Amino acid sequence: MTQTQASISKDRNSTSPHYMNHFRTALFALIITFSASHLSADTANKAAESDTDPQAKAETASVENQDTEHASETADAADAEASETATEATETATDEPEEAVVDEAEEQLKALRKERELLQLENAVHQERLQAELRDLSEARTRLEAENTFERARLEAELRDRRLQLERLNVEIEESTKAAQLAGTLRKIELDAELEELRAEEERLRAANAVGQQRLESQLSALRLIDAELKMERQELEMRLARVQAEVQYREVSDVYRDRLQERPSYTKDVFTNGRLQISDRRIPLNGPIWGGTADHIQKRIDFYNNQSTEYPIFIVIDYSPGGSVMAGYRILKSMEGSQAPVYVVVRSFAASMAAAITTLSERSFAYPNAIILHHQVMWGGFGNLTQQRERLRETEEWWQRLATPIAEKMGIELDEFIKLMYERFSDGDWREFADRAVELNWVDHIVEEINEKSIDRNPDRFELPSAYALDLEERLDDKGNPYVRLPRLAPFDYYHLYNPDGYYRDR
Repeated sequence: MTQTQASISKDRNSTSPHYMNHFRTALFALIITFSASHLSADTANKAAESDTDPQAKAETASVENQDTEHASETADAADAEASETATEATETATDEPEEAVVDEAEEQLKALRKERELLQLENAVHQERLQAELRDLSEARTRLEAENTFERARLEAELRDRRLQLERLNVEIEESTKAAQLAGTLRKIELDAELEELRAEEERLRAANAVGQQRLESQLSALRLIDAELKMERQELEMRLARVQAEVQYREVSDVYRDRLQERPSYTKDVFTNGRLQISDRRIPLNGPIWGGTADHIQKRIDFYNNQSTEYPIFIVIDYSPGGSVMAGYRILKSMEGSQAPVYVVVRSFAASMAAAITTLSERSFAYPNAIILHHQVMWGGFGNLTQQRERLRETEEWWQRLATPIAEKMGIELDEFIKLMYERFSDGDWREFADRAVELNWVDHIVEEINEKSIDRNPDRFELPSAYALDLEERLDDKGNPYVRLPRLAPFDYYHLYNPDGYYRDR
């Protein structure tokens, strides 16, 4: 095509107009031939793409065959026209002097014819292949039609069966619906009957409830009446109980009031007159052994009574005390000396050792005539080596001198004479005297015949613990089977004075 176009372009200026017209005609025929060839190729491609659809492939092959035939006819016509045009051109060219140009055109024409023949051959092969494919497609189409006919018959048979089944199901559904409607109607009739019965039962229950409610209301009214009566009785009983409780409380308060003195305590500075001693509630008992707790107890009360009043005396009352710690006793003496209010000591029964020292060294002391006052040297006992014992002995002698010297001075004698008289009176050195003789030795200041305790302002049976005089005497049997009881241990210098002819009471 390129050489042909170049030749034609070259010959445009060298040929005559008549030659150019014939050449254009031949060229147009060749273009038609190429177009037909390309159209056949495109149709073949479309047929290849539509292999999956036999009917479409058959239609494509038919169209392509028609196009091929038309292209062949067109090519033949173009070839004839080109031959004529070439003949005319040759004839015309003979008249012209440029034979070389004509030869070149013939060569080009020959080449075009060869190319056309080649294209025709290719088209023929392609057409045969398409015809074979068309036959295959026709067979496939025939087979598919047969299969479609068979499948259609089968589907129509299934459709008939389904329709029969559907009709049968419709009949069954209709029968079931009628049966359900009939059952519903019967159930409704039954329910209506039950409803009527329930309504009748409801009316009956309402009537019964009304009767029961009336009965309950009457019973409730009766119960309310009974409750009101019970409340009235309860109120009456509560009033009686309140009166009784008030009477009991009144009696208890009256007893308490009666068991306590209503007069406020009175105080006086002149507490001793004609052998009679008056003790106020400013009193501190001192009984049993003297130790640190005893000193604390007495010191605190001396301080309290001083803070209360420094005008009226304070009484330390000794019923029975065997003495005790020298240090604790010394604290009590110093507290007595430092008191702004006078501190008096009263001995009712027995005061020995440190208790006797407290009595003798007090500002003023009183005692019953038969009370016993006992003085002796301090005692010491301990452990250690000889050096330690000598040191403790020196400390004990120092304590004795500090404690006994004031007592000897109050007696008007020296300390050595005081010690000598102790052992002259009693071999064990425990110098003891009744109070009426102790007055002569200046151990006690006054002998008391009567003591008036103003501090006892309440009944001891009500406000105090059970009395200590009640002894728990357990009866036992001796080896001979005789019953007896053991008497409690006596204090030093005390004695039993009781009638005991058969020895039932025995000492420990």
